[in-house]
Amino acid sequence: MVFWRNRSEKKAEAPVTIEAETPPPITTVKPAAAEQPAAEAAVDTVDAIEAEASTNVVTLVTSRLADRLADVAPTGERGAAKEQRSVSEMPARDLAQIKPVEQTHFFGQKRAIGKIRAALGAGRGEHLLILGEPGTGRLELAEALGTEVDRAPAADWIFVVDPNAPSRAKGFELPPGEGARFRRDTRITLDKACAAFGRYLKSEEHRISLDLLEEDMRYRSERAVESIRRRAEAQNIAVVKSLDGYVLAPMHEGRVVRSDVFRALPEALKRNVEAKITVLEDELQSIVATLPDAEFEASEKHDVLIRQAALRTLRPGLAAVRRAYADGLSIGAALDAIEEAFLSAATRHAGTETFSPVIFLDSEDVQLADPTVPSKVVIARQASATDLLGEVSRDALGFPVLLPGHLMRAGSGIVIVEAWRLAADPAAWLALSATIRSKQISPLSAPGVGVKIDPMPFAATVVLVSDAQSWSKLEAIEPGIARYFPHVAKLADTVPMSELSEDDFAKGAARLAVDHGLRPINAGVAPLIYKDAVRRGGGRVSLAGIQLLHLLQEADAIAADHSASQIRVADLNAALARRADGDTP
Repeated sequence: MVFWRNRSEKKAEAPVTIEAETPPPITTVKPAAAEQPAAEAAVDTVDAIEAEASTNVVTLVTSRLADRLADVAPTGERGAAKEQRSVSEMPARDLAQIKPVEQTHFFGQKRAIGKIRAALGAGRGEHLLILGEPGTGRLELAEALGTEVDRAPAADWIFVVDPNAPSRAKGFELPPGEGARFRRDTRITLDKACAAFGRYLKSEEHRISLDLLEEDMRYRSERAVESIRRRAEAQNIAVVKSLDGYVLAPMHEGRVVRSDVFRALPEALKRNVEAKITVLEDELQSIVATLPDAEFEASEKHDVLIRQAALRTLRPGLAAVRRAYADGLSIGAALDAIEEAFLSAATRHAGTETFSPVIFLDSEDVQLADPTVPSKVVIARQASATDLLGEVSRDALGFPVLLPGHLMRAGSGIVIVEAWRLAADPAAWLALSATIRSKQISPLSAPGVGVKIDPMPFAATVVLVSDAQSWSKLEAIEPGIARYFPHVAKLADTVPMSELSEDDFAKGAARLAVDHGLRPINAGVAPLIYKDAVRRGGGRVSLAGIQLLHLLQEADAIAADHSASQIRVADLNAALARRADGDTP
């Protein structure tokens, strides 16, 4: 659109004519061209003013109008558009990411990795010591390589209370992975048997059986003294049953003579009666001496009655459990012990109000077989003697329960223990060393729990992660502890630059970022992190992965503040600057 005005004449009624808009010329801008220099822009401006003065025409170019509209746009829209233009115009090399290595990476530790793999593959009982300074990835390395070991699972165990020694729980070996299911099935069977046995004790059948037993015992006692009773009555002597046994007393006309009446009798008559009583008393004592045997026999009959009732309630359920497991030998021995413990408990507690005996120690299910996990790796986050060995404690209902320790949880796998934890608690190290020597796990008993369980085989491999200082403290606790660890792998603190290139270091750093959920690393960051590692290593490449991780985490946070999709050079430089200022480790 063109506006015309005569600038030489200032008339009040100057005509204004609107003509058709002439499209501005299209100027092609090369992608690599920079902005127009200021001198050229000034020349263009002067030319435009002169043209305007000569023609009295002012042309509004559409591109300038768009720029003016953009200037008044909201700040967020301008920032988004600018970011979009910067990303679209950014060269492909600036968006390139460092490709992380596929396997778990540990900087420059190839020799140590080889020794660790060889030690873990040596078999059970071949324990390993990993020496290295903090920050070199000792714990992560042991855990990662431990999961690669393929071992047959260890046997499960169940501990049945010994009926002849209730303070002992006898161990029975179960097939691997069957412990949890076996305990669950057996517990259900025992609960049903206890309920059925309790109902039987309250039944009419059981009451009649007890009455018959009591009547039989009474009849046998009466029959034993019947002969002497008849002879005594013929001599006017009564045989009276009391709470303590039997008593002989003078009798007149079928009734016992009172003591005051007896004292009033003539002396000759009294002496005659006392002589008869003395003779009969000796004979009665010999008969009464045989009565405890009869009472014991009746008691045994009562126990047999109780055992038969308990067996009727328990045996069908145990038979079903026995059929459900293929390994009849080991399962059968455990079930036989459970049956005997139940019958003994039923005999002892037959007269109690409720019947809930402790037959076997319940336990946390620690040996669940998982076919996708070749080896179980347990990290001892707490390393007291109780944490390592386990403990016989009590559950919420007061029943004894086995709380497995780290050594039991590992089964035939790997137990990773940090040396500084053992150095801080010498009792823990002594418990661990005793287990290694004896090759048996002996769980402790909590205060107030009078149950001791049998030791079980120790099948796991101990991986002790230590630095030089912690190792020295353990040697002070027990000199010669190196004999427990035939395999030693030492992690290097630094390596020569010839052994770890910038490319390999960058790929390892990218893997570290992926494992910890950080943003991808831009390719331009590689020389910066490599140079920083060489600086920290004093001319060699530092393998302190924890310091590198902290640096990447700080750079990732800075990238997040700028809504960047990568960890960029600027982000890493800012993180390095903060570390130099002491803001980050």
